[in-house]
This record gives sequence, C-alpha cells and structure tokens, in this order.
Amino acid sequence: MSVFHHLPSHTIGLAGLSTALLAAPLCGQSFDVTMPTTADRWMYPFNATPGTRPAGSTFGYTPFPDETSFDNRDGQVIVAFDTSEIVPTGQGAGSYDVSAFVLEITLAGNASGPIDLTVDDWRTYLPEESKDVLPDSDPGRPIELFAAGFRNGYERLTWAEGDSFSDTDLFGQNTRNVFSAEITPDGSLRDASSSFTQDFTANPLAVATFPGYEAGETPVEGEVATFELDTSDPLVRGWLGESLDEGRLVFAVTSLVSASQGDTLLTQFYLRENPLVEVGVRESSAISFSVEIIDVCEVREDLNGDCIVDGADLGIFLSRWNTADESADYNEDGIVNGGDLGRLLAAFGL
Repeated sequence: MSVFHHLPSHTIGLAGLSTALLAAPLCGQSFDVTMPTTADRWMYPFNATPGTRPAGSTFGYTPFPDETSFDNRDGQVIVAFDTSEIVPTGQGAGSYDVSAFVLEITLAGNASGPIDLTVDDWRTYLPEESKDVLPDSDPGRPIELFAAGFRNGYERLTWAEGDSFSDTDLFGQNTRNVFSAEITPDGSLRDASSSFTQDFTANPLAVATFPGYEAGETPVEGEVATFELDTSDPLVRGWLGESLDEGRLVFAVTSLVSASQGDTLLTQFYLRENPLVEVGVRESSAISFSVEIIDVCEVREDLNGDCIVDGADLGIFLSRWNTADESADYNEDGIVNGGDLGRLLAAFGL
C-alpha cells in the first residue's frame, strides 16, 4: 500500500496554498505535501516520442572489455515535480528543513529480475574472468534513485519532458542533456551514468524497496517501487533545499540490470501519459514530503546564536565532541561525533 494514504489530514495539494498564506510570514510554516509528477520522460537515445510515451524502462549496459558507445545506465526514467505553487520559493536553500521524503513509481510490467535492497559495488558487474571482479553477496540488482543533473544549457527549471535526448550526440557516454547524478562531498553533482566504465560505485539518493517483497523476490506489474531518502544526510538535505528554493525537484530512476536487443522483459514504469494512469487505474510517480521553513538564525548548527555558521560554532562543537550534548547531536544518535561534524560543515556560511 502506498505511503501516501497515511499523510496527515492537512496535506496540501497543488491548488491548496492560498494567497493569504503566501502573504504571511514564512518562517515557521510547515508543509506536508503529496503530489504527482508534473513531467516525466524515458531518457534513452532511441526514444522517438520523448514526452508522450506510456512507460519507461530502466536497464544497464556494462560491456567487458570497456566499450563506450552508450552510457552504462542506458535506460533512465526522469521524473520532475514543480513545487512552487505549494511550497514558497526563494527562502534560501538552508531554510528548508525536510524531515521526511519518499518517492514512489509503479511497475508497468513484471520486473526483469529479483530485487536487491543494497547498492552493488561496480566490480560485481564484471565477468568472472576479470581479475578485479568481486562476488555479489546478495541476489538481484538494485533499482536506484539519483538526483538529476543537466548540461548543454539545460537547467532544473528550464528542462521540459519533450526536449531532445542530447544536443551533442546520441551515442557515446556523458552526452545526455539530463542524467543521473550522485552528490559529491562538496555538494556538486557528478554524472553517474557510466560509473561502471569509469570504475566507481555511484552513491544514489535511495534504493527501491517494494512493500511486501523481500530481497531476492521479483515484484510484478502494479507493485510500487518506494524510495525513502535519508533526510538526516547533509548532502541530501542540501540538494533538496536547493531544489525547493528554486521550486522544482528532478530525479532519475536507473538500474544496471543488463538488457539485450530484443529482450521482451524489461523493468519498466508507468509514465503520466499512460491511458491507465489517465483514467485512474494506475498512478504515475509521486512524492510525499514534510518540510518546515526556518529562519537561518534558527539553524541548529548555529551554536552561538549569531545567525551564521562559522568557525566560532565549530569551536563550540568540538568542545562537545564525544558527549551526548543534544545541542550538537544533530542526527540524534546519542553522541556527538563525525556524523554531526559533517552536518555542521555542510551548514557553513548559512
């Protein structure tokens, strides 16, 4: 069952934000939001109907020895959510305190194989004859959710689902206008579309689970891939804040599950133009999240109350290192340690 049926009664829809609310002071306002996708697209080189397809599949291409005709994450599903009519924009990325975030997308056919609930090292995709191969300790392969990155002049707010796959070349790697991207430690985005060829294990926002299914089982048509983001991660919080500040969230659903030309079974998902979605029999992708707009002076990492997170706050924080001091235990795990330090450093300058 979808988590979206369990939200509080004051959940706000697209038309639910009044002019009076927009005119009120923004700090302290909370929003519990559920909304469907406002744009989705199967991002694949040979997709001739980019904005109107009924379904989009996710699959990978991991040749050995390396060959670079296509991205490793060859079939990607891009989903966008325009939030500006629900959550006020322009408050500053650090002002959006997201406490929960879930994305759901529905299978348009049986999955092509068993599900894996963990990220797999890139070396587990190597063939047995490779000297660098690692064993895959659990069955199946993960379906992964990434932030969407942009190139060739496209941006989060300007990209439309009907835009071209690439303004440079349909073939080759790292050429698509919109791509799956991991968030690097400095908060920037790195194209993860060809992580196998480039010898790194990409870090997604979340890995799909399917309610009622255990790892190693194969979900069927109509089951819901559920991605729950770790909103305690400062990198995730930062990216969500930047997106809400601009008024749009854009994600990429991907997999490195191998596919061959002519495969009849691919893991595919319903897109919003599907007739079954249009008549209400199936649902397109949707998000559910809770966010509070906070005054930057109320940012928890501002330990001395001077309305900026800087070296003075770092000094106070270090004095509380390895204690249970609640004011510096940002992730609330009972101890002030490296996890809290990462969050403080991510807030520097706010």
